Amino acid sequence: MAGRFPPLRNLRKTTVFAIVVFLCFFIHRFVTFFINDEIDFSDGSEVELPPAISVVCRHIVNGEPFGSDSVFAENTRLYVFSTVSNAASFQEDSLVHIWFKGIDTVFAERCNLTGDVCNSMLASDLVEIGEWSVDLVAGRKLLASRQFRVVAPSR
Repeated sequence: MAGRFPPLRNLRKTTVFAIVVFLCFFIHRFVTFFINDEIDFSDGSEVELPPAISVVCRHIVNGEPFGSDSVFAENTRLYVFSTVSNAASFQEDSLVHIWFKGIDTVFAERCNLTGDVCNSMLASDLVEIGEWSVDLVAGRKLLASRQFRVVAPSR
């Protein structure tokens, strides 16, 4: 059994040095992990959520957006579905969806606020080919904006 392994005197100095450096690094990482008291296990309450997130869609089914996209056909009824993270701080009459075609205001409508969800609709006869956007504003504060494009219907 003693003849199976080469004697330690045959190890090269660089091999011994590499093993010592590795062991020192390993011990350092192990000690740092258990002694490090700077780890913060806070609940994350300082993280600020975006005030609102909006989606443009073709329908709202069972209170959820359906057919959301960034390109829609001309003469399609469109809806904007917005989730407002701090809806309790806004009054229902202060939240407004403003629809723009390019830089021109096409339509502005007060939101139908239900819980944290705000939605409104743009009639199909107002939807024309071009670059569009819809903004959710509360007074003079912009909460969310969504851009989309309207194209000619494909045949």
